[in-house]
Amino acid sequence: MRLTPSRNTGGTRDAAFALFCTFTISYFLHLTARLPVLGAARFDLLLAGATLIAALASGPNLVVAAGEGKGPIGKRLLILIAYIALTLPFVEWPGSVLTKGLEPFLKALVFFFFVTRTVDTLAKLKTLTAIFVACQAFRILEPLYLHLTEDYWGAFTSLGNFEFMDRLSGSPFDIINPNGLGFLIVMTLPLLHYLIKPTSVAGKILYAAVAGAFLYTLVLSSSRSAFLALIVLVLLAIFRSKNRKTYLAVAVAAGAVSLALMTDLQRERYVSIFSHDAKGSATAEGRLTGVVEDLEVAMRRPLFGYGVGNSREANANFRGVDQLSHDLYTEVAQELGFIGLAYFLSIIVAIVRKCYQTRKAVAAGTHRDEAHIFLDGYGTSLLLVVQVLIVFSFASYGMSEPYWYFLGGLVTAAAGLAAKLEQPGQAFALEPERHPRTGRLLRKLSRK
Repeated sequence: MRLTPSRNTGGTRDAAFALFCTFTISYFLHLTARLPVLGAARFDLLLAGATLIAALASGPNLVVAAGEGKGPIGKRLLILIAYIALTLPFVEWPGSVLTKGLEPFLKALVFFFFVTRTVDTLAKLKTLTAIFVACQAFRILEPLYLHLTEDYWGAFTSLGNFEFMDRLSGSPFDIINPNGLGFLIVMTLPLLHYLIKPTSVAGKILYAAVAGAFLYTLVLSSSRSAFLALIVLVLLAIFRSKNRKTYLAVAVAAGAVSLALMTDLQRERYVSIFSHDAKGSATAEGRLTGVVEDLEVAMRRPLFGYGVGNSREANANFRGVDQLSHDLYTEVAQELGFIGLAYFLSIIVAIVRKCYQTRKAVAAGTHRDEAHIFLDGYGTSLLLVVQVLIVFSFASYGMSEPYWYFLGGLVTAAAGLAAKLEQPGQAFALEPERHPRTGRLLRKLSRK
């Protein structure tokens, strides 16, 4: 009988976890678009169904449940689903909700429940996070590679006076525009930093190379909202650092080099955030006026909104612009009404609190081992991502995108694992696949 150091029992839902990891890769890399045979077979739907069956067959995830005591995100999301169902008769276009709006929302929402159902060990949390970061890194670096080898851009924007500028978007197989590409960069950087852990020389070189490629891609995307989110991310990271002066100097130097490497049009694109005289300033002002106009559209149906997935239809009919609201908060107000917006904001607050709860549980530990160190840094990284996402959401839609729900699942799983650290009997876990009978005995003893 061989015991392996671990501070949480579990590992009883391996099949569900493997299926979910496969689904995550397929979903984010759009394998069904790259391989039409998979699309014809409804590969993602089959994977999601198989994951759901395997997760339900595994029973409740008691590890994650240990961290759901305060501010349960899962229950709030279930209440949100109930709210959408109960208010369906009172929205502007209930038929559109059923035919086109509900499916993308549920596809995004399912990521939370898959994470919290399948992750029951630190190893699985690390593996899933690594897969998620690797997928996003691929989505960032693929269009950069196509740009360098084939002069690919994917999008362009107007600078006014019939002048246009190319912008880098996601690859032809992806569905993200330049702002979405910039969002992936600022969301992935904190988790990438933590996974690589640039403390050694090799780690620093690797991180510098990947981060440099990310930032160059951000410049090519010319995403002003992502640029502002990056500034927020850097300032938050510097504020949390012990060597603030050094990192601030490095950040200023990196910013100066980035400005020097930009073309004149790219430089003016970013300057237009602050200057009314720069090219593109009209579109920057248009983004602000667009938020006000989106709010005016939302005020037509202030209680229950137009229905899930109907932001674009509402703007097309009552604002004359055929596009989703490019602001998460006005998007939710349009689709769920201001009552739904208030409740959605409570879910975001619960995710933030869960980040702090994870760090607090780790800090309350009586000793520091590898598990404590991992979860401490992991909670900090997730908190940075969530804070940046809160800022970026002022310039990007996202109610039917999976990122908020995926991050909510990760932080809930981390909180559960942190809560298990200090429970008696968790010092060692048996490898259940090699010693199932003894493993069951140890698990029974650990519950006493």
